[in-house]
Amino acid sequence: MIYTLAGLLEDVYAELGQLQVSTATGGTTTSLIDTKMSGGGSDRDWEEGTLLILDADGGAPEGEFAAIAAYQDNTGTFTLAAALSAAPEAEDCYGLVSAVYPVGVMLRLINHGLRTLGDIPLTDDAALTVFSGQSEYPVEASWKRRPPYRVDIQVNDDETGARWERIYDWEFIPTAPGEYGRIAFRQSLPDGRALRVWYMGPHTAVKFYNDPIAEVIAPSLAVAACVEQALRWQNSRLSGGDSFLLQRWNDAKRTLEHARLLHPIWRPKRGSQMRTAGIGGRG
Repeated sequence: MIYTLAGLLEDVYAELGQLQVSTATGGTTTSLIDTKMSGGGSDRDWEEGTLLILDADGGAPEGEFAAIAAYQDNTGTFTLAAALSAAPEAEDCYGLVSAVYPVGVMLRLINHGLRTLGDIPLTDDAALTVFSGQSEYPVEASWKRRPPYRVDIQVNDDETGARWERIYDWEFIPTAPGEYGRIAFRQSLPDGRALRVWYMGPHTAVKFYNDPIAEVIAPSLAVAACVEQALRWQNSRLSGGDSFLLQRWNDAKRTLEHARLLHPIWRPKRGSQMRTAGIGGRG
């Protein structure tokens, strides 16, 4: 199963002790009703909090989340700041989080947490196409963080799917900040073929509920990194004035270091870019 932003957000909120779970009795695309909640508090209890749809029998709006714009305690009605793709139905399981960790802030912290884990292996097979007589090609900004470590050329694209072969005899040419770098090939390449570049870079930003978390990052490692960031932010916001939160942050830092050791991110070894005599030229 693909681990997505929705799963990560749910797990982080749960680890922070912020997730309250219940089931809906109805709703619309911009509201959720839970009559079991009515009369138990005040209208301000969940304002600016977060509502997550945890289970909708596998259909929409499962996994979706939104900030809570308003709450009516007398009816148990949550008004959402953004519309869901479908109305919640009776018995759909949902989660509630107070305004202590706003979802907008949490999304920024999650993205920062994923980046703090370091660069991960990525590929780009849509940026470059071979042109006859051209030997140098501009480098995307994301590839300049570290020089690309492998380049492939597409050799077919039919009903069997694309097939790629590794290219040797190329070099990366760096340039000044803000300018395009270049990849230069020493051999003539077939016109019109796509090139696939392998490189190391930061995790792609996630913002939609179904955005995937890179499979090279173990879910427990992703959760540990994001929980540490959330507690770091909360302690900074309170100027370290809450001793319990400070202890939790210290515990989270130790948990993250343990997760790094237990689930190291796979990173490829950089191979030769030159074809070696006696070896068949395939990577």
